[in-house]
Order: sequence, then structure tokens, then C-alpha cells
Amino acid sequence: MNMLVSTAQDELVAFLEEDARQPVPSAGAAWKVLIVDDDPEVHQATVFALKGQHVCGRPLDLFHAHSAEEAMAFLRRTAGVAVIFLDVVMESHDAGLELVRRIRGELGLMETRIILRTGQPGYAPEMSVIRDYDINDYRTKSELTHTRLMTTLTSAIRAFEQITGLTEARNGLESLAESGSKLFIPRDSRSFAEAALRQLESLFGSPLDAVFCGPLAGGGCEGDPEASGILAATGAHAALAGEGFDGLVQFPLVSLLRKARAAQAHVFGEGATCLYLGRAHGKEALVCLQHPGGEIRPLVRQLIEILCSNLRVGFENVVLFERLHFYAYYDPLTRLPNRTRFLDRMDEGLAGFAESGWTVGIIDIVRFSELNDALGHRSGDLLLIEVTRRLKARLGREALVARIAGDAFGICWQPDEEEGVSAVLDVFSAPFLVRGHAVPMRARAGFAHAVLAPGGAVELLKRANLALSHAKLEGDQHWRFFSSEMESSTQSRVQLLNELRSALNTGKGLELHYQPQVLPTNGRIVGCEALIRWIKPQGESVAPDVFIPLAEYTGLIVEIGDWVFAEACRQIVRWDRSGLPPFRVGINISAAQFREVDFVAKISSAIESSGVDPARLELEITESVAMEDPDSVARQLHELKALGLRVAVDDFGCGFSSLGSLNRLPFDRIKIDRAFVRELTPATSQDCIARIIVKLAKSLGLDVIAEGVETVEQSRLLEEMGCSEMQGFLYGRPMHPDALAGWVGGNPGALRI
Repeated sequence: MNMLVSTAQDELVAFLEEDARQPVPSAGAAWKVLIVDDDPEVHQATVFALKGQHVCGRPLDLFHAHSAEEAMAFLRRTAGVAVIFLDVVMESHDAGLELVRRIRGELGLMETRIILRTGQPGYAPEMSVIRDYDINDYRTKSELTHTRLMTTLTSAIRAFEQITGLTEARNGLESLAESGSKLFIPRDSRSFAEAALRQLESLFGSPLDAVFCGPLAGGGCEGDPEASGILAATGAHAALAGEGFDGLVQFPLVSLLRKARAAQAHVFGEGATCLYLGRAHGKEALVCLQHPGGEIRPLVRQLIEILCSNLRVGFENVVLFERLHFYAYYDPLTRLPNRTRFLDRMDEGLAGFAESGWTVGIIDIVRFSELNDALGHRSGDLLLIEVTRRLKARLGREALVARIAGDAFGICWQPDEEEGVSAVLDVFSAPFLVRGHAVPMRARAGFAHAVLAPGGAVELLKRANLALSHAKLEGDQHWRFFSSEMESSTQSRVQLLNELRSALNTGKGLELHYQPQVLPTNGRIVGCEALIRWIKPQGESVAPDVFIPLAEYTGLIVEIGDWVFAEACRQIVRWDRSGLPPFRVGINISAAQFREVDFVAKISSAIESSGVDPARLELEITESVAMEDPDSVARQLHELKALGLRVAVDDFGCGFSSLGSLNRLPFDRIKIDRAFVRELTPATSQDCIARIIVKLAKSLGLDVIAEGVETVEQSRLLEEMGCSEMQGFLYGRPMHPDALAGWVGGNPGALRI
């Protein structure tokens, strides 16, 4: 309890809560007190009065200056001075007040408390000076008895402690606010962990001996989000960075780490702390650190709690992006690179592969689908995993092995000169043991030299695939090597291109079919996707996967894309005139089309000339387009949105290189690629890419639609995930415009947009 005692004689103020006259044990560093006076006797008297005293449990460290310049020099080189006893009159009658101005203004020392003393009462400062320069107290030297001196000093030190605490809290919060956004920049665990440790060091104000434990990308295979370990480390533990959890055996804080994991909470110890950042998609993240000075101060602990809140959100985002990236570029079952990543890695090393005589191959398991059906899908999965193991063991660590299709593996390696390429098929010579059964399997293969060919890795894989096709056609031949004779189809491709150009120029043969997009709850149509079809004069249909790649290769895809958009606009107007209820129409935009300088102008012109309501149109743009130049793409998309169109990101889940820019691109809708819908089963629905995409779309405020829905089970699972719109054979195949009009007419309640 505070007690105030006052006498008329000397206005004595004593705080009986703390007897300042009795020394107490030290609980921290000494308070720095500077005595500035030109009278040596004042210095001696002050030292005598304060010698051996403690304030707030800490001793006093007294420093002396005999002039204003001497004081300024000391303050420039000494930080953390708590209190200054300052003589008003020294070299001149206002030397002390001028020094105050310099301390506050020139040095910017706003926390340091200043107590003015003077032996000449007539030189008392104006009240405005005391107020403006935040002077803690003003006393004549005769007033400062021992008790009053200690009382004044105690009050000043308490004020200094409170002000520095507030300043530290403000600076800490400003630092957290400034760095908070930076924690959301990293898209991989390692970069995020390094940023987190830097932020912790900033809070402590000194380097730390710390480790960040979490999902360790690259543990099982490149980009594997399932492996865990030490993502980043600093100080004495820096050598542990990148190690698996086995590396923690020699870690001095391993017991603290175990306590935090068991309690799923922070554990604060003396000189060491373990911060538990929570779980994201089944993965934990923790930070263990050693810090000097014993227990963490309450203020720093509060700031750490705030930082940990940011770290939890950042950690969840990083894990989500890593999982999306993994599923985009790797096969979840075998943990091998998928076709996209396989091609990327071949392109990256193609020059070296060609120089060293490497070979590209495709290995196809014969009649695997029948084995899968006969043994069950789980046994089929185990077979693929065992094939993966044997291939990696046979080809060695340097080889590239990928799963490029359901029952096909891509390989790129340097064959042994004596054994030759066919030796790779030896992995199928012995039966595969699955669930107690010996399962014999056969495979066929196609190979091609890894050379610097036009088209790079894609062309090499095509050659290997062409060789594989010949191996399949030749009965007992288990493998074939690519030869130039296999490219005899070139002439037919030229002929096909000429016919396609003629169809485009004459307007005969090309037509649009439309596949419905519906609400699964009631089957009502909300939109459709325009899909191009080519029917030759003799009635022969040419598959889109035949003529569209040809059009893309030759550049004809731009003209075709312009025709598709204009025709879709005209068809919408025709439907409206016939009285058909309105719904949106999705139109695919190719990368080449989108890159055209006058693309937006052509879109605007087609809308104006047809008279279509632009709100009825939705452009579908693939991730590969969005990732090329996010800033340029964003500007162009905003121009399209200004015309009144909607924009959807198509084939979502096949690239993800643009995810870092997704939240700043003005998309309205995400389309889940059919590949992720096709593999959807009750066993995989809880931890699948489709669920992640739906969750991501909702977090970004985007609509989501799944394409390629073919079964009731797929529809049910997607609906449970929160996917509100669907497209696929389950609801309707692509139809001629008249057929779609009849379909809508028989589908009451078509929704208006």
C-alpha cells in the first residue's frame, strides 16, 4: 500500500511501499545514472548519498560529467542511461537547459529521465520548458536530502522503466506488423522457417541458437511434403539445417521439444524455449531456441505469442501451397515426378544428357488394367510401388524415373554399354510379391536417344512413345528404338493442316457443341462450355486432340479461337431470340490468342457486332497463360472485366506455378481439372487435391466448378466438399446448339444469371 507523508518544513515525500534506504539483492543489470555538474563537491555528495543503494531491485551505476560537452560525448557513446541529474547553471546561466534541448532533439533520447538541480533558485526554468522537454523533476540542491534524493530517483527510474517498456512494446508491434506480410511471401517451408527465425532474433534483439522443425521438402523425393525434419537452424545449431528428425539425437533441447509436442503447447524454460506452432494437414511445426538471460521477459513473451499467431497462419499457407505444388508435379502414390515434372527435368539437363549419351524411354506395363481389376485397386497400387522401387534400384540415383501415365513410366538414364537399353526390362523378369501372391508382369518399352532436338523433351518423349507404339504392334517385340522411318506421318499432317485451314476459311465443317454446366442438387443448368468440332465434307469427324495440337503448332489456333468466340456470341443471340432462358457460356482462350496485342480489342469488337450481353460470357484461361507474366496478365484481365465478362482459370491443379499471383488476378471461378475428378474415391476424398482446391477457392472468394464428372459417386463426393457446380458426361455430353436448346427445354427451371 502506498503511504504519503508530508511535512510543511521540507515537503518530505516517502514511499513506504519500498524502503529506498535499504539495499536489496540485485535482480538485473545496474541502472545507469549520469551526474552532470561543474561542482566536484556535488558529485562527491551524490555518490555518498547513493552508494550501495538499489532501486526496483537493481543497483545503481553512477557516471560523471563536468560540462555540457562532456555529457553529450558520454551520451553519444553510452546507451541505456536511465536518469540524468543535471545542473542548470554551468558554463553559462542556461547551459543545463540548452543541454536538455540537445539531449531531446539532437540525440533523440526521449526515454531518459532528467532531474534538474540548481544552487541558485532564481535560475528556475519556465514551466513551458519543463513541459516541452519532458523534465521529470526540478529541485534546488539544498532540497535534495538523502530521503528526497532517493524518492526523486526512484520515481524517475520507475517512469523510465514504464516508458522504455511502452517503447519496446510499440517497436515490437511495429516490427511484427512490418514483418507480418513478409511471412506470407515464402511458398516453401525452408524459406518460411528461415524468415521465422530471423523474426524471432529481431524480437530478442540478438542472434539465437535455434532450430525450426517441420515438413522437410525433399525428404522422400524432391518436393515431397510428407517428410519432416529440421527446416532451418541458426547459431550453434546451424549445422543441423536440412537434417531429418534423426539429426535431433544430439540436439540439447530434444527433451523440451518432446514436451512441447506431447502438450501441443509452448514450453518456456530458463534459458530455453520451445514454441509449438500447431498442425497443418497433419504436419507439426515447432521452434526450439536458447536465449541468454534466463527466463523470457513478460513483454517479449507477449510479442512472441503475437508472432506465433502469424507464424501459424503462414505455416498453414506454406504447407497448403507445398501440397498443391507436390500434387501438381508428382504422383502421390509412387512419389515419382509426373509427366510435367519429368519433361521439365529433361529440358533442364538435356544438353548434358545429349553429350553423355543418355537415353529416353517409356515403359508400359502390359494389361495392367486387367491385373488391377482382378487383384483389386489396392493390390494394383502396391504393384506400381514395387515397380517404382525396382526401376530406381536398377537405374541408379542419377537416372530420372517418373510415372507419366496410369501404367506407364518415363525414364532418362545412361545405359550400360554392355547391357544396352533392353536390360531395364529385367526388372520384370521375376514375379512381384503382393499380399502373399506372386504376380508375374510383362512390359513393353520404346526408346529414343536424348539429343538436342527441336521441341526439346516433349519431342523426345514423342519419339519414345512412337517407338513404344511400334513395339506394341509387333507382337513379341518387347521394345523398339526410335528411327526416322517412324515419322512417315508427316505428310498426312500437312494434308490435315491444309484441310483445317480450308474449313476455317470457308466456314464449312467447323461447328461448336455445348456441354451443360449444372447444379448437382437439382440438375438445373447454369451455363455451358463451347467446344469446337470438325466434321469433314464426307462426314468424317476429326478428334479435337488431333487437330487442335496441329493448329497450336502452326499458329492457326489464333484464327480458330477468334472464330470460336465470335460464333459463341452469335449463338447466344440466336438462343435469346428463340426465347431460351439465359445462361452463361464458357469459351476457352488459347495462350497464343491471349498473347495477341489486340486481343481485348477483338473481344470487344465481337461483342459489339453481335449485340450479345457480355455478362453471358465467361473466358476460360489456363494456368499456363496466367503464370507467364502475372502483372501483364492482371492488366489484361482487368480490361476484360471492364467489358463486363467473367473470367475462369481452367484446368486448375495442373500447374500451380501461378499460385503466388492467384490472389491478385481477377478471376471469378476456378475449374477443377478432370484428372483430379477421375481419381476421386471415398478412400481418397479426405486428403485429395480436389478438396484442397475447393478450400482454396472459398478462401479467395471464388466460385468453383468441377469438370469431367462421370459418376454419381464423384458428384456426391464433390458436393460434400462444397463444389456447387459440375460439368461432365453424368449430366450431359457436348451437344449441337439445337440439341442443347431441346435439352434445356426439357430441363425446367434453367437459372438466370
